Amino acid sequence: MKVKCNRPALHEAIQLASSIVPLRTPKPILQCAKIQADQQKQIVTVTATDGEITIRCTIPQVQVETAGSTVVPADRMAAILHDSSDETVELELTDATCQVVGKDSRFRIYGHDPDDYPVIQITPQEQMLQMQAGVLKRMIHLTSFAAAKESTRYAINGVLWERHGKKLRMVATDGRRLAKVDGLMTTAPGDDEQMAVVPGKTMQVVERILNDPEEKTQIGFMDNQIYICTTTVQVISNLVQGRFPKYTDVIPENCERKIKVEAELLHSGVRRAALLASEQSKGILLSFTEDSLCLSSSTPEAGDAEVKMPVSYKGEAFDVGFNPQYMLEALRVIEEPEVILEFIDASKPGVIRAGKDFLYVLMPVSVQVKKEG
Repeated sequence: MKVKCNRPALHEAIQLASSIVPLRTPKPILQCAKIQADQQKQIVTVTATDGEITIRCTIPQVQVETAGSTVVPADRMAAILHDSSDETVELELTDATCQVVGKDSRFRIYGHDPDDYPVIQITPQEQMLQMQAGVLKRMIHLTSFAAAKESTRYAINGVLWERHGKKLRMVATDGRRLAKVDGLMTTAPGDDEQMAVVPGKTMQVVERILNDPEEKTQIGFMDNQIYICTTTVQVISNLVQGRFPKYTDVIPENCERKIKVEAELLHSGVRRAALLASEQSKGILLSFTEDSLCLSSSTPEAGDAEVKMPVSYKGEAFDVGFNPQYMLEALRVIEEPEVILEFIDASKPGVIRAGKDFLYVLMPVSVQVKKEG
């Protein structure tokens, strides 16, 4: 194999490969990326897999002199390309050694036999769903942060995808909070309904590849896998097995208390009030009165905090406690200038709404705050 590549394009592909290779594995070859050069098509493809997720990137900015393939450690190749300032690099394969040649440098990387790399078939369906990349990326951004991390209830380690015709809904929960967002597909054959739970790691990988908001993204479900394709990147992943919780049961209905507040103002207030929150309760108290919100916290050995802000609210005064970290994680991903807070009472879950399609449910916590007077 002998090929000249655009370095930034190759680096981006190797970085994507590095994002899924396992840190520890009994199969060292899985910590590698497979680089294949096609002389006829004049393209280079970079493939990586951890056994659950596979990613394949196509690099068109190449000159393939001799076709071939090599398997090299992804992290080492990424480091070499990161520190290079060359616009182009040459890859040359001799036996199992890959050489990366720049203007003033030459690196020899010992790799593996390409024949030993797992055989990975990525075959898209004939009828694919289609979605604007910007819409898909926003939906992933608004939900994936709320999925559980390493829960024994495997289904909540992923994000639920629920399709009804052209309407797609994503839901994520870890049992203490829940994020839900709706979006529209541009193409969806028939009025079929589909339901799948996509792993959190896959969601992060897909979010990274959606760089052009206007690009059309292909989506397909087959057996126990999901397939997502952009112009240059293909991702195929196993789905999470297990039953996702009946999320509609935890979304409060008929919330009579509705408060409108500036999103950035609330984000700043929660962040500041949390500075003196107790390590035991890990909570802040939200005290609502007419057109006013006071966020407070206290720790016996450290002190107390109080932040006030204007809100749009007409109703009886009430207090409710929440974990500030969970509030902040939602407020960080919301792009709308205003949010609406909804409550039934202090013992029931609260709701944060943004725009017409995003909803965030948060379980209350017990908070004791020292009050003056």
